[in-house]
Amino acid sequence: MTTSFRGALIIAMVVMCLAPGAKAAGKNELPALGCMLQPSKQVEISSPVPGVLELVSVRRGDIVQAGNILFQLKAGVEKAGVELARVKNDFARRKVERNQDLYEDDLLSIHERDEIETELLLSKMELMLQEEQLALRTVASPIDGVVVERLHDEGEYVNVDPVISLATLDPLHVDMLLAAEYFGKIRVGQKLLISAEPAVKKARKASVTTVDPLIDPASGTFRVQLEMSNPGNRIPAGLRCVARTTR
Repeated sequence: MTTSFRGALIIAMVVMCLAPGAKAAGKNELPALGCMLQPSKQVEISSPVPGVLELVSVRRGDIVQAGNILFQLKAGVEKAGVELARVKNDFARRKVERNQDLYEDDLLSIHERDEIETELLLSKMELMLQEEQLALRTVASPIDGVVVERLHDEGEYVNVDPVISLATLDPLHVDMLLAAEYFGKIRVGQKLLISAEPAVKKARKASVTTVDPLIDPASGTFRVQLEMSNPGNRIPAGLRCVARTTR
């Protein structure tokens, strides 16, 4: 957990506790110093090579699956390189086929035979290289998720800056900060009930996936992370939540 995130959770909890009319903790409620629903994955997608965007095929809010095309760079030179390498490879292959009878009758010297076969091998490798360079101009999503931000449009030059920001909302992660006195009372695999109004009025079960092995000496807290299913992305990330034990 970053220092800024931990600080934000602590400040948010203090504000809620000091607010007039703040509700007392309910039955079995864990008095967390912070509880928030977060995406289980957040990634910023950049281009592996510099270039000019020819197509950005997603918009903010779009749902994408792993393997869906996100954007493409202009690739005229690379396509021409692939075609040239393919022509060379076809020529080298035909040359080998034309000389097959000479191979069998031992009418070619070892040097000539090696030269022709090496030419075919080099042409295959060149074609593979050109195809890989062309493939770098098309970028696909590495995860299932939602487009959080589209940072560049067609015609813009991109290098190392992110082009698309993605987040996975199914499952969601529940990040909690608990006081040191609860250390050892929460276990990996344990089920907790999570509610986050107005989206999660009826508590839903979440499974503890991570319990920090260290207590932060500055705040006297440790972090617990849970995983909660969210079919259809119906529950938004970013909500403050409440956690309760199941008994």
